[in-house]
Amino acid sequence: MRRFVLLISLLVALGALAGSSQGARSQTVERIRISDPARQAHQLPPGLLVELASPNRYERQSVSGDAGRWVGPRFEQTGHPENAGFASLDWTVSFDQRAGEAQAVAHANIEHTGWSRDQFGGLSIPHVVGTQDVGTILGAYEMVTPSTPGDARFEGVVAFPLDTNLHAVIRFEALDPPDDTYIVNGSSVASSWNRGQVLVALAGARLQGNLPPKIVAARPFRRGRTVRGKVVDRFLDAVLGARVSLERNAGGSWTKVSGGKTNQRGLYTLRAKRRGTYRVTARLSGFSATSREIRAGR
Repeated sequence: MRRFVLLISLLVALGALAGSSQGARSQTVERIRISDPARQAHQLPPGLLVELASPNRYERQSVSGDAGRWVGPRFEQTGHPENAGFASLDWTVSFDQRAGEAQAVAHANIEHTGWSRDQFGGLSIPHVVGTQDVGTILGAYEMVTPSTPGDARFEGVVAFPLDTNLHAVIRFEALDPPDDTYIVNGSSVASSWNRGQVLVALAGARLQGNLPPKIVAARPFRRGRTVRGKVVDRFLDAVLGARVSLERNAGGSWTKVSGGKTNQRGLYTLRAKRRGTYRVTARLSGFSATSREIRAGR
């Protein structure tokens, strides 16, 4: 039910954006590397990135390390057009190593603890490698806002796992315009606008890059002449471009007989030789995983 509510909220927000999209600027995309201490402690590849995509009509104003600000359309106070400014979204990315589920981690990273909960629930984070979608990672989000009527400020946090006891945490704040005496983009009430932009920003998070190979599936085909399978990570998302080796057991040791790489779906095909016991080992960025033993070959 909460996912349905989030979907409806996102559709409403996107509908409002579409109504004023003429001449809209393209999205700003931020790419944040996982901090080295967290990455090394959890043995993650160095090329892994958390990506944020701004709502339409927002562009980068500033970035400092793992934090920044996006600036969007003009707002002005009803009856006092001289009181004006530009809507903004502040963002931060951090990596939380506490134990717990994503929902608890998201809640623990709310900074405005005195504000009231607006909504919360599960959120699927796209996992991509280059331009290829390889799967999703289930995270969780929470949004809060002051309980004062007419206050338009919102904070939103999304957390999603990268490893056991390691979550990526993305936090957004919409503090301008501050209340509903202001209209954004000529027609939108400030609180509706800010809520929609935070929701869109939360939905724009994704993970870029391969996670380490975790499971290697291997099966003989064509009467054992080839071995086929798939390499996936701990979330069962495909691992692309991993080197795979078909190894044959000979006298208690393993000898490589053929090799290749996984394709854009994490699949591979390797040629077996004479009949025997085989396994497949996948390697990527210093990480490896091995299949179960199978009988293959001619």
